[in-house]
Amino acid sequence: MTLTGRRYYAWITLAATALFAFWLDYALRVQLRRAELVTGISLFAVVLLLMLFNARKKLPFLPLLSASTWMQIHIYVGLFSCILFGLHTGWRTPHGMFEFTLAVLFWLVSGSGLVGLAISRWMPTRLTVHGENVMFERIPALEVGLRREVEELVLESVTKSQSTTIADFYELKLRKYFMKSNGFWYHVAGHGKPLFKLQSEVRALDRYLNAQEKEIMGSINDRILAKDNLDFQRACQGLLKGWLFVHIPLTYSMIIVATVHGFMAWKIS
Repeated sequence: MTLTGRRYYAWITLAATALFAFWLDYALRVQLRRAELVTGISLFAVVLLLMLFNARKKLPFLPLLSASTWMQIHIYVGLFSCILFGLHTGWRTPHGMFEFTLAVLFWLVSGSGLVGLAISRWMPTRLTVHGENVMFERIPALEVGLRREVEELVLESVTKSQSTTIADFYELKLRKYFMKSNGFWYHVAGHGKPLFKLQSEVRALDRYLNAQEKEIMGSINDRILAKDNLDFQRACQGLLKGWLFVHIPLTYSMIIVATVHGFMAWKIS
């Protein structure tokens, strides 16, 4: 089955399941049954199913369907959980402090999940079209290597030209650039303003350099572009990895609060 076909089938299944949930909730309420108890237990079971996706990623050697299949299940079951949550709360904001806290946690988990879905769909394509793709774990070492190369070129410029023009420019404009990550949100948004500004300053410096210094500055500029790519890779790959450090702790927090909430509701019933 093609990707389009699988998505079509998934949306049809989601719509059918949602209609059944609406019908069941309505039928229980008409018969004066505790519909919120049924939707609450169903919602808790669905959230536990969603947590299995994280467990599947930690056990890749088990024959439990492919990671991509689990991801699709996670997405559509996650959307269904939002419908169940609406049915469970009666599409109203809970009034009690404990219930309101649980609702906020659910909204945060759902929101962070949707943000993560958007990031996972958007970022990989951008990473493949922006410079050399490097492993996230190698970025710090590569940054150190670039900084050392630039410092050697600066010293070479002073030795060969007996001029401190490039050295002064390095101290004023480039040292901080090579010492830290730059323009996180600019890179995430795909905006090249910081690099464009620095490149403009490099071009303005060119008029004060002799032929030997221009050659050295050209080599430094190559490192500037390489550093910009590392900053881009750090920002985008970091966002791809980092959203999980928000989504997963929120999920576990929600599970704990939901367990207490379910126990309290069960005792009352």
